[in-house]
Amino acid sequence: MNGVLDSQNQRLLTEILRNEWGFEGLVMSDWGAVADHVAAIKAGLDLEMPGKGQVYVNEIVTAVKAGRLQESTLNRSVLRVLRMVEKWGKDAATTEEYDKEEQHNFARQVADESIILLQNKNQQLPLKKSESVAIIGELAAKPRFEGGGSSHVNARYLVTPLQAAPTNAQYAQGYSLDSEQEDEGLLNEALQLAKSSDKVIIFAGFPEEMETEGFDKTSISLPLNQNRLIEQVAQVNPNITVVLQNGSALEMPWAGKVGAIVETYLAGEAVGEATWDILTGKVNPSGKLSETFPLRLQDNPTYGTFGKDHDQEDYHEGIFVGYRYYDLHEMPVLFPFGHGLSYTSFEYHDLVVQEGTDEVNVSLQVTNTGEVAGKEVVQLYVANHVSRVEMPVKELCNFAKVDLQPGETKTVEMRLSRRAFSWYDVNNEQWEADNGRYEIMLGSSSRDVRLTADFKLTIGVDPLGEVTEDTYIGEVWNSNNPKIQEALEKSGLYDALKPMMADDAWVAISANMPLRSLTAAGVDEEKREAFLKELR
Repeated sequence: MNGVLDSQNQRLLTEILRNEWGFEGLVMSDWGAVADHVAAIKAGLDLEMPGKGQVYVNEIVTAVKAGRLQESTLNRSVLRVLRMVEKWGKDAATTEEYDKEEQHNFARQVADESIILLQNKNQQLPLKKSESVAIIGELAAKPRFEGGGSSHVNARYLVTPLQAAPTNAQYAQGYSLDSEQEDEGLLNEALQLAKSSDKVIIFAGFPEEMETEGFDKTSISLPLNQNRLIEQVAQVNPNITVVLQNGSALEMPWAGKVGAIVETYLAGEAVGEATWDILTGKVNPSGKLSETFPLRLQDNPTYGTFGKDHDQEDYHEGIFVGYRYYDLHEMPVLFPFGHGLSYTSFEYHDLVVQEGTDEVNVSLQVTNTGEVAGKEVVQLYVANHVSRVEMPVKELCNFAKVDLQPGETKTVEMRLSRRAFSWYDVNNEQWEADNGRYEIMLGSSSRDVRLTADFKLTIGVDPLGEVTEDTYIGEVWNSNNPKIQEALEKSGLYDALKPMMADDAWVAISANMPLRSLTAAGVDEEKREAFLKELR
């Protein structure tokens, strides 16, 4: 970062992590991430993984003997390793028993709560017991339920969607995960099954080799044979639900041709049971997107700039990542951040915003206006309309999940600390919160805001900073710092500026006019000097 390897970055590993944040544990490297062992220990790294043998041990010992590495610095890292061993080390011969069935049920519950209903035209879902169902797609039989590479774990037992399918369902493979090319035989089998079924469930997603660790994706399109399959099936039976298994956003050129879209992501060992919990309505979906699905890859804020320089990666998008970027540019998206449908409906009402001593408290009422029980994730966004630096249109600052029976109303309360209104001042290396006008927004997604309230924040005072002849008039006039206000009054500059600042045009001009220009505007120079002297 900024030209320094993270494994030997003193600012990150010691100044911020330990000195600012108070971290007392052990810092371990990623596999193969250490280039200079001595520099890494000096910076605050404690354990290199994996070990590289005696040659590198000798390198450290030699550095200590030559005075290039203080023994006390080495001891610091050694002690952290020993503390970790003492705290967590266990006899390899001992085993702990736990209820594996209970763990599997918990995995199912987590998946139930996380699966997202992206689209449900004409109440395609939930499925009815009387309907015949076609299950199409090899991912139903061989699901992607976990990440690739180092994230692989051995599940006690995996329940596939095909294994968990209801008795009124029949299966056709439809495509091969081993190739992107169409297989006419598999396609025709799938089309025949789709024609003879009331509803079609197509399982689609990325094979593991298309998204795993160690490389960057160059496309967010499904394999060609899967896209073609969905398009072909839609021509013989429009009652399609696409169930997705994937690690990140994807393009859906067929979205307008299918009834429902269910996003399971990588849902764990209970993926089969959880998927059918949602499809059949045994569980009302309540998951929400934690990313934006763009219409196409080219809409992404990093498109055209990421990965162009082999040695240097500049983050041109700054703070405008994800939904912040799409909101700023008012771009249409496929599915927005925070989006997720339900089999019921929710009404938001009675928003109350109150400022406390060092926090802001937000409460609202949420009512289940539908006919089935459900859970809603209420999202709280904050818009800063006062800051002197660039800000997102809005940003998520809190959220809460509420469980409601049909017709039931509950109060949802959320707290916003000072940090929710803060931004990081790079020059002063500190967090700052602007006092002034904000907008509190409550919604079911970043693009589905239901309630808003204007709000004036006063939980702090503006930092005094250094006021000079080059400080903008508007910055001085709008400051709520009592010392600035007192200096304006005593110097007479307040009375001189008041009639000018009553004019909207002057307010706009003052935002970019320094104090030294007041003389040209007809304000007595002595008042300006008296103001600056008073502050000094």
